[in-house]
Amino acid sequence: MELYKLYNSKYGKGPDTLKPQMELRGEHIFNTKHHPEGHSVLPQYKVVGKKIYTTEFHPEGKQTEAWYTIRGNNVHTTVNHPEGHSSAPVFHLKKF
Repeated sequence: MELYKLYNSKYGKGPDTLKPQMELRGEHIFNTKHHPEGHSVLPQYKVVGKKIYTTEFHPEGKQTEAWYTIRGNNVHTTVNHPEGHSSAPVFHLKKF
């Protein structure tokens, strides 16, 4: 199984913003210990093709519309994301 780590595309204040926020294992994305909400044992997101959906374990619950889309090694929000759509990437994917 391939492992990818998701890093913030914009770095804030504090050392944790430089560390991976999430991990993509197979078709599921989990929060790491560096994520603001803490490490997740259950998947927060599911990847279907190039789209990323929340799961029933996400704090907002399972959504029927994708919140993110993968373009190359970048993750972008979609128009369905609660914080809005941005043409700039919100995460970068790095393979491990």
